[in-house]
Amino acid sequence: MNAAEMIRRADRFIEAIDQPIMVVGLIFLTSSAGMLFMGAILRYFFGRTFPVIEELSVNLVVWAVMFFGGPVFKRGSHVGMEFLAERLHGYKRAVHQLILDIVLLFICFLLLWKGIEVVQVIYQSGKTTHSGDLDVWYLMMAIPVGAGLYSVYGIAEVIKIICVFIDPGLSGQVFPARLGESQDSEGLAK
Repeated sequence: MNAAEMIRRADRFIEAIDQPIMVVGLIFLTSSAGMLFMGAILRYFFGRTFPVIEELSVNLVVWAVMFFGGPVFKRGSHVGMEFLAERLHGYKRAVHQLILDIVLLFICFLLLWKGIEVVQVIYQSGKTTHSGDLDVWYLMMAIPVGAGLYSVYGIAEVIKIICVFIDPGLSGQVFPARLGESQDSEGLAK
């Protein structure tokens, strides 16, 4: 299999999981907003509050954020130094992006590993939220699940960048030109 085919396969795989992940994240956000609205209605009209509604709505936002991490990574909107990346082209840009992606992957793997440990400890303790209605381990699962999803996207991006080192002509596929930029026809030569 050549480098161009590896990039196509990585892109197809990410596209296959991207939409379902975005839908689940949006469901979490919408559910959170709905719960907050319901809580406000109950408080205003009936003078009653339910702590579980507030706890669950906040934690659904955390789940949504963790689900959106992978798609953000894919779109290149993750933590980075844009002022530097915009000035780099070809080989320098690929090296910069590879280093950044490897550091982010390391952080994801660390979150995955430690997140699983935290969930295990909390599960064994039987800890519940302040309202006593929710087990905390359900809520904490957002950390390893999100880190795992983020890692899948990160691995695909690293594979694509490595393919650019194998075949510099693929630079335009991995680093598409932004609006207003000319396409880098020289690949990694610059």
